[in-house]
Amino acid sequence: MKRSCAALILALSATTATPLMAVAQTEPTVRSSAPDTKDCPNRIRPLKAVTTSEQVASGSSSPTPLPTVDNEFGSCDVVKAKGFEVPDTNASAWMVFNLDNGEVIATKDPHGRYRPASLIKVMLAMVALDELKLKDTYTATSEDASMEGSAVGLIAGESYTNEQLIYGLLLSSGNDAAHALAQELGGDEATLKKVNDLAQEWGMKDTYIADYSGLDQAGMSTSARDLSVAYYNAWQNKTFAKMISTNYVEFPAGAGTTFEVWNDNGLLLNYENALGGKTGYTDDAHHTFVGAKEEDGTRIAAVLLDATTDAGRAWEQADALIDAGFLATGEVGTLVAEDEDDADDEDQDGDDAAEQQAAEPTSKSYGKAPVFAGAGVVLLFILGAITWRLGRKEDA
Repeated sequence: MKRSCAALILALSATTATPLMAVAQTEPTVRSSAPDTKDCPNRIRPLKAVTTSEQVASGSSSPTPLPTVDNEFGSCDVVKAKGFEVPDTNASAWMVFNLDNGEVIATKDPHGRYRPASLIKVMLAMVALDELKLKDTYTATSEDASMEGSAVGLIAGESYTNEQLIYGLLLSSGNDAAHALAQELGGDEATLKKVNDLAQEWGMKDTYIADYSGLDQAGMSTSARDLSVAYYNAWQNKTFAKMISTNYVEFPAGAGTTFEVWNDNGLLLNYENALGGKTGYTDDAHHTFVGAKEEDGTRIAAVLLDATTDAGRAWEQADALIDAGFLATGEVGTLVAEDEDDADDEDQDGDDAAEQQAAEPTSKSYGKAPVFAGAGVVLLFILGAITWRLGRKEDA
């Protein structure tokens, strides 16, 4: 169900915003295969950072690692259901699961602790959806606009709806949007407490969120299992599911103009049956990714941590894992707690359905996505919304 290539992406006249400069990422050493995790090398904490991102101030100490947890899957190596053929992937850890019932189809190093990069933005998105009204507005500050890392392009003094900020957070991985939302939620420290409290509520015992944007900080950790729990829960929220399956939205560019903010998820832009997801990258986390597809009424998702592009882009590796999941039968575990209702289909949105339409996104515009799919490469020429990558920044 792959999409055909569009002609040329967006005309220069289609946008009114000035594009941000893109800077090349630093790729890790060539990795021909997935690291051996049989002996659980990441059981306590992520492997040592290769950059200075996690250095602590003089006189301070790094946070104590979280207590280790029992591995219900019985191994830090690959555990898979019948019929699951492990595809070519070099991710250190991954999990494939059913989005409808939480059944785990296959996994590798499920409780190994890794850096999440921007995948952790799901927690901020869910807190914001719970506490903020989508149509309420926020005026961006110069501090918001100057945030380190990937950005959607907030302009100091410009007014944005909370819905637009959450779209900027999820589609463009905007750290500027993340900072703006955090200020509305009570400030940086209050927001960190809220996202960590939500992680505890969801039973994410390998997860400590040291930065709500996903930038590497001392103590930051998560696992393939925990992020699978997070996205399984998030996808049950109708507003979240709609947002991450949106191709693009019109975003304020100042002076009454707008520009198109496109979803940076290659899986969504290449497959009609894709349901969206999230990208992530830092120099220490390497590539991280979550994505999902639907076939014959079944929705399957995959989470990857610590991948490199030597085995293909992260979304391509996830795609292969998801396709393998559709061919498998049975399960090897579950993300759903025994005392949790299996059919909690209530809309968790803070606003009613009529209030969710403020940004009027273009969703699932098949055949119009700005994608060239050739030799495993997706080239997105998205004018006015290109995010920059410096050192510890997220990947698009």
